[in-house]
Amino acid sequence: MAKFLSQNSKWIIVIFGLLIFGLSETSWLKTLPLWQRMEGISIDFRYAYCGGESPDPDIQLVGLTSSSFQMDELSTNEINASPTLQLMQQPWPWDRRIYAAILDKLMSGGAKVVVFDFVFASQTDSDDEFAQALQKYKDHVVIGEMFADEEGAAGSTKKLTAPNPDLLLPGTDSVVGLVNMWTDSDGVVRRVKYLTSIEHESGLDRFGFPEDLTHISAMTVKKFTGQDLAPAGDAFHFIDFQGAAGTYRPLPVEQMFVDELWHANFKDGLIFSNKIVLVGPMAEIFHDNHETPFGDMPGPELQAQIIAALLHHSWLAETNPLADFVITLLLLWAGLEICLRIKSAALKPVLLATTVFIFFVICQVAFTYYKTVLPMAQPLFCLIVPGAFGIMFQFVLEQIERVRTRGVLERYVSKNVAKTILEDQRSFLESLSGRKKSVTVLFSDIRGFTSMTENSDAAKLVAQLNEYFLEMVGVVLKENGTLQKFIGDAIMSAWGDTHSEGLAEDARRAVSTALQMRAALVRLNEHWATQPDRVKLKIGIGVNHGDIIVGNIGHPQRMEFTVLGDGVNLAARLESATKQFHTDVLIGEETEKLTREFFVYRKVGAIAFKGKTKPVETFVVLSDHSQPAPAWLEKYHEGILLYRDRKFDLAMAGFREAQREIGGEDFLCEMYIERCEDLLHGGLEPGWDGAFTLSEK
Repeated sequence: MAKFLSQNSKWIIVIFGLLIFGLSETSWLKTLPLWQRMEGISIDFRYAYCGGESPDPDIQLVGLTSSSFQMDELSTNEINASPTLQLMQQPWPWDRRIYAAILDKLMSGGAKVVVFDFVFASQTDSDDEFAQALQKYKDHVVIGEMFADEEGAAGSTKKLTAPNPDLLLPGTDSVVGLVNMWTDSDGVVRRVKYLTSIEHESGLDRFGFPEDLTHISAMTVKKFTGQDLAPAGDAFHFIDFQGAAGTYRPLPVEQMFVDELWHANFKDGLIFSNKIVLVGPMAEIFHDNHETPFGDMPGPELQAQIIAALLHHSWLAETNPLADFVITLLLLWAGLEICLRIKSAALKPVLLATTVFIFFVICQVAFTYYKTVLPMAQPLFCLIVPGAFGIMFQFVLEQIERVRTRGVLERYVSKNVAKTILEDQRSFLESLSGRKKSVTVLFSDIRGFTSMTENSDAAKLVAQLNEYFLEMVGVVLKENGTLQKFIGDAIMSAWGDTHSEGLAEDARRAVSTALQMRAALVRLNEHWATQPDRVKLKIGIGVNHGDIIVGNIGHPQRMEFTVLGDGVNLAARLESATKQFHTDVLIGEETEKLTREFFVYRKVGAIAFKGKTKPVETFVVLSDHSQPAPAWLEKYHEGILLYRDRKFDLAMAGFREAQREIGGEDFLCEMYIERCEDLLHGGLEPGWDGAFTLSEK
């Protein structure tokens, strides 16, 4: 299965991308609330980064604010001096004579169009005076009507709430416009519809009903400019907002009826001259707030921003379905190209993120400078989902292949070599040309193996060897060592060749391996003692730390990643010297220096190996520091110091005392005692330094 997926990975990624593209074209996905919300967020992001604009100087906002009801900023004398202010102190809803007074006041100040952002649906006793004012200024005033949802037996329907008929005297039909704000599916106002009809709003537009209802903004602009600037049809158009709430700051309506404030704040009405004046509810009690891309915005200010955009012929255009199709297809192609063409696994997500960023920039530039709203949810969906799938799919396949390859490699090379080849190729490639490194090398060998091969059944011997290698190699791998090679029955392993945990830690792991090999052999021999076809084994182990050469060596048809040099040779010679000193482990002096804080060592002596100019101190590892050093060890080491100081009689006494405390025969003590006796009776050779000379390598 993995092989099939690997061979057909490109086609699988392409097919998955095409399926995602097909899914993105379905109405099911496009009508999902989450999908529409994501598209809405992307548009709001563009609005936010588009930047604000200055308010239109031809628009002035007059608000019914909290102060319009409390009037705590006005004195009693100021209120009593104005009949209109006295009417404002009555409970809400206000007497319609107030609106008539507002209209008269604004028109006296030179306002060109006055917009009341109210639907005067109820009938009151004071409608006549306001109706006469509306008739008088019918070419310069607009009031509202609105759609409302009405629940019935057949479900929710649209009902048009119009102004009280008593307000609409003959000739005033043109003063009524829709005040509705249409929200997207996520409840945010982003678009406006300038023309519509009750039939369209009720879903009956397929029958061809005309658009006979005009939005208040379109009607206001037509009266202000004398031209019909609104686009035809009942389509939605994105609002080109000037900014967040507060772009248009309302003037409190009650101040218009205080003479001093009318003069000081309103310049005797001059600030309204030849302007559009919107009068609307700004106090919190009206709950006339709408969610916009810039946050909450009072209804009258939202109307002002729509009117300003229309005055400047400024609205945002959406791309057509064909353009959306092409854009989405291009981003799908980009995502597939990144997955299939780019070789670097680390570079793929970077390029994918870069493509997303570039598309964001393109969408923002189109929005800000070309007033065009490009789709984002669908193209990004077709870029990111196939792209991320392709990257993850290839990564999983790579890991499966890596595991398979490592399994094959580890059958022929060490686990650490396989890991270096697969995970740290740079380091491995550097090592191919050869590098000098500080490495700890361990050699282990079975004693008397040659004679065993002559007298043992081949199949049984191989079976026992495999049991032996299974335990010993297992210890090497457990201690994170590199199994360099098998040399017949010998095992060569290293620490620090492929990777290093620090010189001291590498050496510690090597010595710990030697101790664990010693214990593992005891367990194996105990187990083999119960099997007549198995023989007892003895081993020798040599551990040395030094500078060696690490490289890929051999013939082009048979290369081998290995270590070589004097440090390797010395480890092998230490292993061989274990036979002459009757011990199972010999540790070189550099290894002992790095690990003396971890282990208890017994000094063997300085050995002058053939071919080396300086004797090498050697040691036997007794245990780690979890066990205390034996009491006799100090006397034994004092004996070696006396021996090297040529005090042979005192040295012999020390070795005999150490041997007694050991409690039996001890080859090293006996060796030193015998050597001291020979030196006492035979004399010293010139240049004697106490070292043992080995003629064998």
